[in-house]
Amino acid sequence: MSNQKSPKEFGDQAEDVAAAYLSHRGYEVINRKYRTRRGEIDLICLNNDYLIFVEVKSTRNMSSIEISYRVDVRKQKKLFLCALDYIQKNGTPNGGVRFDVCLLKATSSNEWKINHIIDAFQVDGLADEYL
Repeated sequence: MSNQKSPKEFGDQAEDVAAAYLSHRGYEVINRKYRTRRGEIDLICLNNDYLIFVEVKSTRNMSSIEISYRVDVRKQKKLFLCALDYIQKNGTPNGGVRFDVCLLKATSSNEWKINHIIDAFQVDGLADEYL
C-alpha cells in the first residue's frame, strides 16, 4: 500500500498548513471551507480590520508560478461570488475586504514551501457587475 495521500487528503493537509502559517503571522482564521451553491472558499481570516478570503493551492511538483495560474479569472469570479454571499450574511469589518492566495509546494522531506500572495487579485470590475 502506498504512503501517498489522496488528492483530497493532500489538499486538506495543505489547508491545515496554510491556516497554521497565517495564524502564526497574526491572522485569525474565522472560517474554513465556507461553501455556497457557487463554490467554496478555503479560508476566511481577519487581520488588521480586513476580512480576507484565502484560496489555497498545493502541489507536489509544480512551481509557484504554475500553481498561481490555477487561480484564473474564472476562479476569481467564483471566489468573489462566494465572498459576496459571506459578506451579505455576516457583514464586513471597517478595514475592507481582500483576496489572498497561498501557494504551497510539498518537498521530498515532508516540509512545505509557502508563497503567500497578499491582495492577489482585485475584483473592482466584478463588484460593478454584481453590486
